[in-house]
Amino acid sequence: MRPGLHLTTAKRTPLRPLQTLAGDPMPDKNQPHGLPADVLRVDEGLVCGDDHPYFPAQLGEPQFAAHDAHGRHHYTLLPRFRRVVTEWIAITVEATSDHLRFRWDGDDLIVTDDDAHEDYDDPTSGPARERLRPDADGRYVFPTWEWHIPDVDLDHLDEDTCAALALLAHDDPQSVDPLIRYVAANAYPAPTPQTPRTIRHRHRTTANPPTASVRDTESEETHDE
Repeated sequence: MRPGLHLTTAKRTPLRPLQTLAGDPMPDKNQPHGLPADVLRVDEGLVCGDDHPYFPAQLGEPQFAAHDAHGRHHYTLLPRFRRVVTEWIAITVEATSDHLRFRWDGDDLIVTDDDAHEDYDDPTSGPARERLRPDADGRYVFPTWEWHIPDVDLDHLDEDTCAALALLAHDDPQSVDPLIRYVAANAYPAPTPQTPRTIRHRHRTTANPPTASVRDTESEETHDE
């Protein structure tokens, strides 16, 4: 059996674990975040990977992971993302990675890693693929990815970040330009605005090939000046 996919950024640096460092008792994942509900849903928090923007997620139940030499306890939280957030994570990672590609197969997200082999012991077996299926609540997890909770003052997020998060608070954002700018401004290496736009168009076209006409798909797009 081959190991799980090692999904990393283009710089080949692993994403840091999503974990809360605290003493007893366990961290309270339900603590109000203080942002308006139209910017960040009350049942969600922000997570991110190295060199990527913040994304909203349900954090699940804290699980004890380890304690350090100072007696402090580490807890891990598994983020669960809504479909629209998962779509923008896939867009962002593909726009900044030199080896990860994504496509939708109905409700499933297919992740292809060109740096890994489908059969770990057979270098001719082709790139490794992972199928991510939604759970019973329609949310997605990235089981082989590592995330972390950003150390950020939520009361002082900039306007562009709040505008993007407000769009992601809806399950069907009507405007994509603020999200395009958000990805281009906060991801590394920084993509041109056209790169995430092109990736989004391809993901949405392949997700619904029988029904998504070119005209319908393009009608959702606006263009940056």
